[in-house]
Order: sequence, then structure tokens, then C-alpha cells
Amino acid sequence: MTVSHRMLLLILVVCLHIHFLWLWIAQALETGTEVTLWLESDHAVATSPLSGRREIRLEAQERVIGSGANGINGIVVTSRRLLGFSSRSLTWSKTDLDLSETVLERKILAAFSLVRTDRNLYAFRGANGLWFEDALGVREQVNRFHSNDYGAVFITNERVIGFTSLLGSFSSKALDVHERIVEIENGNGLILVSTTRRTLVLGSRLSGWEEFE
Repeated sequence: MTVSHRMLLLILVVCLHIHFLWLWIAQALETGTEVTLWLESDHAVATSPLSGRREIRLEAQERVIGSGANGINGIVVTSRRLLGFSSRSLTWSKTDLDLSETVLERKILAAFSLVRTDRNLYAFRGANGLWFEDALGVREQVNRFHSNDYGAVFITNERVIGFTSLLGSFSSKALDVHERIVEIENGNGLILVSTTRRTLVLGSRLSGWEEFE
């Protein structure tokens, strides 16, 4: 395939993606934060326009590290679990942390939330109220992180790992030994990762990475 053909395919993917981009996510961006979270003694409490009050009990000795809400979702990070509430599913969902697992970073976007620990990557999708997990390798380290309202990309020393607001779970591409990241473009609802040998495209309407060499 020639360079011109590859560029035409890339442009087609971008155009189709942008055409459908706002159909689902725009509502969350336009309406602002639909979820409100707060803590009460041994409970985390959430409300949304349709759910009313929803509680989830905190376990004995469970310590809250942080919490927040944005758009259609909100999360509570504790010493033992990750708790997520969605204004679409109207319920709490949870996932357990490993013993001694340390939370390093969290980010709450309008349609999904991300949590990075020293062992795993976690994502909570507001559209369906589900948690997703991707385990990091023993020697794998996250070097860079990029996100917009439609997706996020983690660059490690071994892989490029993506997550989108609508489809699929975590999706990753292994990096070759001598492959290097040249540029990351973040805009128009897409994240494009250019390396020394290919271009990877991630967007909310894609269930995984599209690759162009």
C-alpha cells in the first residue's frame, strides 16, 4: 500500500469517526455533571437526576483516599476498592484492589474515569457503569498519559494501551524493541500515536486500535 493510500484510509477513518462522535457523548458534555457524591460515616452516597439517593457501605477499616464526579460518572477510591457510580446505570459498581496495591493517579472525565496503580490500570465507563482492568507487566512502567473526553492512552516501556468512552475494554499494541514514540496528537475526538514505524489511531467509535504502516 502506498503512502497516499494509507493517508486516504486514515482520513476516511477520521471523517467517519467525527461524523458520529457527538451522538452519544455530547449529552454528557452539554449537561455538565449529572452525578453528585459525598461521604457519610460508613457510606458513600451518590445522587443523579433519575436515581435519587444511592448508597454503598464502606467496610470496616476501609479508608477513603479520594473521590470526585464529572459528567455521567463519579468514583470513590479507597484503600481496598474502587467504587463507581453511573447516572446511566443508576447503580454503584466496585472492583477490589490487590493487597498492598498503591494508587498513583486518577482522572475523572465526563464519560469515564481512570485509575492507575503500581500494578494495574482501571477504567470506569459511565455509559454502562462497568469497571475494566488491565494488568501491567512485572517490569512495565507507564511513561506518558494522554486523554480527551472520548478516550485515553497510556504509553509504557512495552506497550501503547488505550481505552475509549464507548466500546470495548482496554486495547493494547506491543512496541517493538527499537520502536520509539515520535508524536502524540490529541484532538477532534481522536488520539493518534505516531511511532518510528506506524501510526495508531484510537477513538470512541473504534473498539480498538486502527493501525497504518
